Amino acid sequence: MRKENGMDNCLVTGGFGFVGRFLVRMLVERGDRVTVFDRTPGSPYLDDISDRFNVKLGDFENFVHVTEAVRENEIDTIYHVGALIPPRSEWDPSFCFGANVVGTYNFLEAARLFRVPNFIAASTQSTYSDGDRFIPDDYTQKPNTFYGTTKVCAERLGEAYWQHYGVNFRAVRYCIVNGPGRGGTTPGMFVVWTLQQAALGRPFKVFVEPHVEVASIYVKDAAKALIDLREADESRLTRRIYNSMGYTVTARQLVDVAKKYVPDADLSFRVNQDMMRKIRSLSLDRVMDIEPARRDFNYRPMYDLDATMQDYIAEVRAHRELIDRPIPEF
Repeated sequence: MRKENGMDNCLVTGGFGFVGRFLVRMLVERGDRVTVFDRTPGSPYLDDISDRFNVKLGDFENFVHVTEAVRENEIDTIYHVGALIPPRSEWDPSFCFGANVVGTYNFLEAARLFRVPNFIAASTQSTYSDGDRFIPDDYTQKPNTFYGTTKVCAERLGEAYWQHYGVNFRAVRYCIVNGPGRGGTTPGMFVVWTLQQAALGRPFKVFVEPHVEVASIYVKDAAKALIDLREADESRLTRRIYNSMGYTVTARQLVDVAKKYVPDADLSFRVNQDMMRKIRSLSLDRVMDIEPARRDFNYRPMYDLDATMQDYIAEVRAHRELIDRPIPEF
């Protein structure tokens, strides 16, 4: 529940990252006091509201930085969104462990020490093992990546802090988060680039076969899910960690919806077998069970595939100079 004055003092870790910057905007626009904890001093996507939030430069692995941020800003809700993700997580496991495990521990411990009422974290479908296509919340977690392994550890740390110290840890697991301006070179980026390049009026050769299907969620739904979970009444929650998902979509459907709204979009297929191999190894078509989230905190994604494409176009119009960047060729 929100405080009587209707305003939280929020700390958003990784607030200048992809999901973080959308979350920061939502929190500011709803009237919360926001402090961004990040290694970088700002994000051009947030320049228009930069006078409406605080910034704490720091390192997740530095306990002094973390505790100072929580204490100085009298934080009552931590949104732990920042993490080291693939591909760097896979070739720099030391940094991955430090950011994702030590960092999570530091923020949880700060929450315990300073009695922070709410701790809301972002997790990932990468915590699951290969196997069945339908994934319930309690599905076996045997990840095959460093990233997934560290996120399982982060989940268990959060649950332990809840069980032993009463830290109100809650988390949302994401599938592929898509949205304009997302960086990276992972196989699932074909979802982003197909829609983004069409909205920009740029050509793009889709590097997977047309039938390839993945589960995805639009970034604004991903950010809102964290807020919705924070607002949920404790008496309704049946677990600490919930799956979230927006839709499943094939590469062909992405091309079709892009051309529906941008009829002259220059999109074609040029299959890269190395990327196909990686896609298959990551089981990105897994459908996560979101019924517990629907039941317990009224999780309702607002963006289907059509609404997603329409918002790509709107975001490109608003931030073209930031989104229109070279992308890799495969």
